[in-house]
Amino acid sequence: MIDLSAIGWKEAALIALIILAAYMGYALMRLSMLNARQRDEVAIAPQEAVAPPPPPPPPVDLQAELDALFDARLAPLMQAIETRLDLIEDRLDGVGRRIETVNQLPPVAPQYSEALSLAARGYSAQDIAEQCGMSVGEAELVLNLAHSRDTGER
Repeated sequence: MIDLSAIGWKEAALIALIILAAYMGYALMRLSMLNARQRDEVAIAPQEAVAPPPPPPPPVDLQAELDALFDARLAPLMQAIETRLDLIEDRLDGVGRRIETVNQLPPVAPQYSEALSLAARGYSAQDIAEQCGMSVGEAELVLNLAHSRDTGER
């Protein structure tokens, strides 16, 4: 068996140098094989003429493109908003006309307001009279008034 205690630093450095030299030789051999393979591939591949790079595109007017894109995307949205706004204005005009109609009607006495609401819900004259504590004739009068208001608003 080898006595390792007899090896000094000079021998250890020599062994390390030999190992390093062997590794460097192996690495150089692999590198030369790789270079030879690449040269063979280049020789086999057809020689293509290198085309000059294409000229750069002409400068673009970014502001004009942004405006066109902005108009293209916003035009449908603006149209939808305008349509909705017209619809809202029409509804608002209808509500205003109804308010004017209601303001022109004579005020209803408080005791008949419940009777009018019952008539609007479709109660009969007999039911309205019983519910509100009035005569059947008054209930019929309230019923006729409610019907005339319904036909007047439409």
